[in-house]
Amino acid sequence: MSSGKIIIEAAVPSDTAALSALAYRAKRAKGYDDATMVLLAEALLLTPARLSKHKFWVARDGAEILGCIALAAIEKTTAEIRAFYVAPEHQGRGVGTRLWQNMVFTAQCQGVTLLHGQVDEPSLAFYRRLGFRSEKTLPSCTVPSLTIYYMVCDI
Repeated sequence: MSSGKIIIEAAVPSDTAALSALAYRAKRAKGYDDATMVLLAEALLLTPARLSKHKFWVARDGAEILGCIALAAIEKTTAEIRAFYVAPEHQGRGVGTRLWQNMVFTAQCQGVTLLHGQVDEPSLAFYRRLGFRSEKTLPSCTVPSLTIYYMVCDI
């Protein structure tokens, strides 16, 4: 049952099954067909090993995970945003913005001034609202028929 109080905290290994399901549902809600989702399934699998490689946060309401975001270091002042998903039923309610703000604060405290992200077309508007700008487009490594937008954001 929802408490109505959202907290942002570090993800833990026991979250991985729920996070993988969340990532799959969030991607599916963007309108991808069954064939595409089969190709994306492995990339959406969030494992304890992936959690340990990056700073990874979840938004929780009680025991329910509403969203997640990860920060991967690239260089001293550059990092990449990864695994940014919000449950479809919680999109548009500020969950993604709260995750984003928490991640940006942490990145800035570590001296990061530039974020990179690889974004699919259905997510472009959200990332642009966060301040990202498109640098180039690339075919997806996982699904070559999809275009991935390589984006950057000064923070």
